[in-house]
Amino acid sequence: MASGIYSTISSLQTRLFLRWVPKWFEAFSNPEGGFYERLGKGFKPVLTGQRRLVTQCRQLAIYSDYATRHNKPMGDDLKAHFEFILEKYYSPQTGLWHFSINDKGEALDKTCDLYALSFVVFSLSHYFRASGDERAKNHAINVLKLIDEKFRMSPLPGLAESIGEDFAPPKAIRRQNPHMHLLEACLFAHATWKEPIFEAMADDMVALFYKYFYDARRDTLIEFFNDDLSRPHEEKGRYLEPGHYFEWIWLLKKHAKMKQDLSLHESAASRLLDFANRFGWDSLYGGIFDSVAEDGRVMTDTKRIWPFCEALKANVLMLERVSNRQILKDRVADMVQVFKTKYMQERGFWTEWLHRDLTDAADYMPGTTPYHVYFGITETMDILNERGKVKSWTSKWAHYTYAFRRGLSGLVRRIRLTLHGAG
Repeated sequence: MASGIYSTISSLQTRLFLRWVPKWFEAFSNPEGGFYERLGKGFKPVLTGQRRLVTQCRQLAIYSDYATRHNKPMGDDLKAHFEFILEKYYSPQTGLWHFSINDKGEALDKTCDLYALSFVVFSLSHYFRASGDERAKNHAINVLKLIDEKFRMSPLPGLAESIGEDFAPPKAIRRQNPHMHLLEACLFAHATWKEPIFEAMADDMVALFYKYFYDARRDTLIEFFNDDLSRPHEEKGRYLEPGHYFEWIWLLKKHAKMKQDLSLHESAASRLLDFANRFGWDSLYGGIFDSVAEDGRVMTDTKRIWPFCEALKANVLMLERVSNRQILKDRVADMVQVFKTKYMQERGFWTEWLHRDLTDAADYMPGTTPYHVYFGITETMDILNERGKVKSWTSKWAHYTYAFRRGLSGLVRRIRLTLHGAG
């Protein structure tokens, strides 16, 4: 592995660990419990009228993983957030989980949503690793049993988007995305607990990918479906999201690792990467388009931050699997440059959405986005560390220098606060 990439990603992780994550935790934590849905300028909370379960879970997963990686004992903070999620979103009477609560903490939307449930399992596996709380394991298994028993649409394939309090699925267009995140959740849960139920569901989701979601003849990863998981003929059927191409690459190869066959899914991963890099990347301005058509035409020319994070993982993962590694190395360098100059600020602020010319298209920060940034950087770094081919003294020196600067800055800030208080 080239030391340049190692140093570049290491630098991002240093900022992530020493500045961004602590700042996010402070800014997103609601003193009354749980996490805010959105932040505005100056990291000030923006009340939207709803606080979604998926936001709570993604935030909990980040800080739990951070605590695990830094061998920090579980304090009252994360436990309080875990208890908040159980109290506000989970119904012991029905076994269902609410989609959202309002800003007062009252149930708002009692729909039980597959996408959100996937992140319940995902966050509980990370929280368990940090806390050892057996309740996390029990709830994760019960959520998967709920999905397996109540979300099946037999004789139709796949899983329902959601179910109501009467356990009936509403009429809605079907997507591959919730299935993809359920695969993600099951892969992490299986790595945590080794329970067969998670492996079985992960296998089911991969089977759906090959049979319905991915058309290998056209290299198309389809987003929206009819009830029978056939592709719609209308406009929705034309949209392909490069960001999801990158996500599936990562998850397919994690599935291969779970199955103890690293050669598994190699062809699909390579073809997904080729399509997403070829048509998703904007060669004029840089950045990854939100959606394209199967012939490469741009459908939506705005550019969200999360596809960058998924593309980072996928490209670094595939570096040793392509014939021309330099192309991917150059792409990673280009992506990081756009990420650092257009999306991410030194203090931890970010721009959620850009126009095609990379000017700002949004002035708010959703609570769901740090999940992409955090795991995009940490898991990319994990890939590089697992390969272990480069010991970069440059990155170590940069880490210690940055840590010293952060420590000094914190000391100065505390002295000023003390003097201000004394005055």
